[in-house]
Amino acid sequence: MQSNEDPVTARAQARVGAVLRDKWHLDALLGVGGMAAVYAATHRNGARGAIKILHAELSVDAGIRARFLREGYAANTVGHRGVVRVLDDDVLDDGSVFVVMELLEGESLESRRERAGGRLPPLDVLSAADQLLDVLVAAHGKGVVHRDLKPENVFVTTGGELKVLDFGIAKLRQSTAGASGTRTGAAMGTPAYMPPEQARGRWEEVDARSDLWAVGATMYTLLTGRLVHEAATINEQLLAAMTVHAPSVAQSGGFAPPIVALVDRALAFDPAQRWQDASSMQEAVRAAYHAMSDSPIASAPRLSTPPSAVASARSVLRSGASPTTGAGMAGGRTGAPASTATSGRRLVWAAAGGLAAFVAALAVIILVLSRSGPSGSDSSTAVATPDSAAQPVALPSATLPSVAPAAAPAQPETSSASPVDSSPPTPSVKATVPVAPPRSQPVKTSPPPGSKAAPLPDDMLDKRR
Repeated sequence: MQSNEDPVTARAQARVGAVLRDKWHLDALLGVGGMAAVYAATHRNGARGAIKILHAELSVDAGIRARFLREGYAANTVGHRGVVRVLDDDVLDDGSVFVVMELLEGESLESRRERAGGRLPPLDVLSAADQLLDVLVAAHGKGVVHRDLKPENVFVTTGGELKVLDFGIAKLRQSTAGASGTRTGAAMGTPAYMPPEQARGRWEEVDARSDLWAVGATMYTLLTGRLVHEAATINEQLLAAMTVHAPSVAQSGGFAPPIVALVDRALAFDPAQRWQDASSMQEAVRAAYHAMSDSPIASAPRLSTPPSAVASARSVLRSGASPTTGAGMAGGRTGAPASTATSGRRLVWAAAGGLAAFVAALAVIILVLSRSGPSGSDSSTAVATPDSAAQPVALPSATLPSVAPAAAPAQPETSSASPVDSSPPTPSVKATVPVAPPRSQPVKTSPPPGSKAAPLPDDMLDKRR
């Protein structure tokens, strides 16, 4: 829960009750993030909506405003019922930009997984994947690559509709490099769900197959209760995403062969070995469902969310805020599930300087090893702390080939604890990596102006409780 002493939250809370442009009454604050605050609102004609308001100090930056509005452009371009629509945008008297979005009631797949004890039944995972891939067929057909798919960004409404959230860092085919473009070498997204090419910041290689890797990683987590690459720090997790082959989902349970083949192919390190388009992967999902249930996926039960499990009216959600407690939220609940350490919905930006220092240290170590041989090796690993001076991060191509991708060694399952449990799961990166995995956390390279504490993101949002 956000503290009332937080000046950003206090300022956002003070807006409750205001009427925007003589039309939208702000009913309740749903959450506050590093870039925006999100409200449940009512139009003067009685319609409900979610209002996301970019913080005033960020609205003065034209590049940030463009990125903020790009979510609406990308989402509306898709034209699919499974995408949260952006209905309007405008500017307040103080210069703050805002957008009006659908107001949803339900829960994310991450919340659903936690509510189920850490894992979802395989048939439910296949049903959700089928609907998610249906959205991606439409998105990729319009030249939109999401680039940040994960369980927190897939929402199931009380009516059983699956919605894909947060197109804030989506890539539009017509986008051009520039102030709002993606700079090569910039790490952006969520390391736990990043394919290798995206973790390396090689954006010219990121395409529809990168989204399909993220779908595979989402299925992996929903099935096993684990992340594909588990590590103690964001730096180590990002390095694993760059260099380590994903373990087979079969190592985490006795899953049926069709689902193992489906997920393992999606998580192939080489894009050429993955599913080549969303339609092909969707066909495989439907075939796996039929093989496992002896019935077509069209007959699958709807993944509706019972009213008792609705955390709040979370539409926009990931892109602007995390839920806060308070009155007036739709769905009859006043907050999200209480577990903070294991929720996975808190989106914290890793310090850019920490990543830069880590990559630099890695390059130095590789250089020393290559020159000195075994006698000059050092078993220690330099990991930068979040307090390092923030600098723009470039992941130079000269250093990356030195760390050749290597298949992750098969490891026996030593712990059955789900992420809902506080006990740390077995790491899948390497034996020397501490075993307490971070929750999925986005990484960005340069903080926007006006930050008060930790650097704030340009394209992604820092969720706070």
